[in-house]
Amino acid sequence: MLSNAHKALRPSASPLAAVVSGQQCQPSFVPSINESASAAQPPLQHRCMGTKSPVQDPGLRAAFGYCIEEVRSCDYENYVWAAQLSKELRPAVFALRAFNVETAQVADQVRSKEPTLLQMRYQWWRDGISNTIKGSPPKHPVLLALRSVMDLQQQSSSSSSTAASPKLRQYHFKRIIDTRENDLLDPQPPLTVEGLEQYAEGTASQLLYLQLASANIQSREADHAASHLGKAVGIATLLKGTKYHGERRRSYLPVELCAKHGVSQEDVYSAQPSDGMCDVVLAVASVAKNHLDEARALAGRIPREAAPLMLMSVGCDSYLRALEACNFDPFHERLQGRGSPLSPLMHVLRVKMHLLRGTY
Repeated sequence: MLSNAHKALRPSASPLAAVVSGQQCQPSFVPSINESASAAQPPLQHRCMGTKSPVQDPGLRAAFGYCIEEVRSCDYENYVWAAQLSKELRPAVFALRAFNVETAQVADQVRSKEPTLLQMRYQWWRDGISNTIKGSPPKHPVLLALRSVMDLQQQSSSSSSTAASPKLRQYHFKRIIDTRENDLLDPQPPLTVEGLEQYAEGTASQLLYLQLASANIQSREADHAASHLGKAVGIATLLKGTKYHGERRRSYLPVELCAKHGVSQEDVYSAQPSDGMCDVVLAVASVAKNHLDEARALAGRIPREAAPLMLMSVGCDSYLRALEACNFDPFHERLQGRGSPLSPLMHVLRVKMHLLRGTY
């Protein structure tokens, strides 16, 4: 989420998408519900893949190129840190984050918003993931890329004399899909903060577990940190999209807190700032900050190679700090830009600083 300055550091299209603040990004590959579509034709080379990438097959490089472009266009804040990863980690992370983008945009792809059609689209992804894990991925670039990641993991595991590497488990993919589907089919606001935490655990935390598994990291402490960081990122993302969702008559501010502070759902929909609204947002942001602090407190206990995979913490921290500077007004104009409240250069520098220090 970057500002208009330093245009070279951001894409020409809006980097804001459903995975960042709820805004729509135009995907270039939307498979048919009833049949597998032909693979899109992204460029065969992408600078984030590099000539020494572990993926050398031209067809697979095209699939990974699609994934990278999808994340760059629709989730630019996370593209920034993912592009800084080692060549061994980048393919898996971009494939996983492209899967996150695709499943986050199902509602945008189904124009009629009919529940049955939404359920069919999500079932397509469930079946696609199941077939991908079985070794027969549909001809969708994201699923082809994920299958390639799984094959590379199997090769690495078979050539290693150490314990078996963790796998990309179907459970985590299914949890993301189920959580997003349930959210679309039940548009009521969460009753409590715990509802927000459950949504964040079902999406952002599951994605982090998959990222760790893709890097062959087995660590209870890393999983614990991922759970906390996912909740922080997920809640901050929902707060970030308050105005966008309100314009579409959706709210993720807990009903219990709104009632306590005298905030109605219409206040949220009409973007009416008030002391009560700021109190509600403060309470929710405090939960996100506590989870972020818990995740960072575990930094010294997780494997060092896990730290780069936690760098979405940079954007989360920047947003929470900016929200505090705006007196917890989610509708403040400073928070409605395309990207991070940080300048593009500062955002990149903070990512690089954490990479050098082995922190997040």
